Amino acid sequence: MLSYQHAYHAGGPADVIKHALWAHILRHMAQKDGALHVYETHSGRGLYDITAPETQKTPEYKTGLQRLMVNQPTNAYMDVVNVLNPDGKLVHIPGSPAVALGVLRHGEEGDHLHLAEAHPGELEHLKLAFPHARRRAENIHIHEGDGHHLIPTLIKAGQRNAVLIDPSYEVKAEYVQVTETVKAILAKAPKTTIMVWYPLLNPKARSQDMIDILKAMGVPATYLVHYSWNTPDADGMFGTGQIILNLPYKLETELPDLLKPMVQPLKQGAASLTSTLLVPRA
Repeated sequence: MLSYQHAYHAGGPADVIKHALWAHILRHMAQKDGALHVYETHSGRGLYDITAPETQKTPEYKTGLQRLMVNQPTNAYMDVVNVLNPDGKLVHIPGSPAVALGVLRHGEEGDHLHLAEAHPGELEHLKLAFPHARRRAENIHIHEGDGHHLIPTLIKAGQRNAVLIDPSYEVKAEYVQVTETVKAILAKAPKTTIMVWYPLLNPKARSQDMIDILKAMGVPATYLVHYSWNTPDADGMFGTGQIILNLPYKLETELPDLLKPMVQPLKQGAASLTSTLLVPRA
């Protein structure tokens, strides 16, 4: 939706859980031989400054990343955060493009990062945040347009792929659109690792329908992670959900350990963390 700007939510609890998972997955995959091709459907600005008017209007980072700057859990995501904030004071909040750039391999033989963004203003911010996208050796590619439609056309079979799908869901039809995007990607490249993010809200009917459809696809190693920082009867958003299809080997044992140190610092009420393989490995 072209009215949505992620700067209002940058660094919040949902952001840091999503990005911690994404960073861990990408670092794991980047350790393998052969270039990794990473795609993001909704890239946003890529990098956020806490002094920006939007970020200050709804400073969700104060209950998210700022708490982790004090707690400092050890993970790939916080490695990226600390590089961007070398003085230990939170100024720069990495979006998913900055997180990916921080863990991927650079240079002509390195990994490729494809960033899609439809919002004109966000796209301009993205280009300013990543001016090196103009240098082909960096293998960063910025694409203007709807990621739901763009990414399935860009992705190729026969290469190692990872895709992040994280729309705003302000348009409720987007829950269905996500499942169509996943189907289109897997039709071209069945082994692609796909991470779908969604908010945990009351009522949960739409997200549960989406979960059921993704599970019914039967993709091996389909993994679900839910983190609630508040009780489910809380008003509005109370947690963050992620479904990962084609989860890389062994990560179902690593990801819970990755998130456990983050549960208590981020909680605002009764916190809970659940994870499960919805579809077993083949």
